[in-house]
Amino acid sequence: MPHRKLHEIVADQRLVCVAPSDKVSDVAASMVGNHVGSALVLDGKEVKGIFTGSNLLERVIQPGLDPKKTLVADVMTPDPVSLHAQAHGIECVSLMRDENIRHVVVHSLPDGGYGIVSVRDFPNEELGEYDKELEFEHEIWERL
Repeated sequence: MPHRKLHEIVADQRLVCVAPSDKVSDVAASMVGNHVGSALVLDGKEVKGIFTGSNLLERVIQPGLDPKKTLVADVMTPDPVSLHAQAHGIECVSLMRDENIRHVVVHSLPDGGYGIVSVRDFPNEELGEYDKELEFEHEIWERL
């Protein structure tokens, strides 16, 4: 399990794709309806950003913006962190920890599309495997 590739992790996911011009209220409703915590923001086939539950709370609700009037483009995270579909899950966990993020866009899926990996996609065994690798790396550096 620790060596799963990202394309395997996102194979059966419900990806919510939205346009930059979509209203936050519509995107949030779609996320809730699909039981996901993020939406990929596309302009045609080009990734423009990612919109997450954190974006909703921090950039819309907290400042008091009206979700029915606010465009996703104004509150999304532009240029999201991404990894190739052939990358391993452990690489993704490492990247998430390094960047202090909870979502990574997966590109170059076999069908040419995209996916989104969430920290919730990794069982505790995989997260623990990353911690073991860090400990091992630390021991090696101490010995050098």
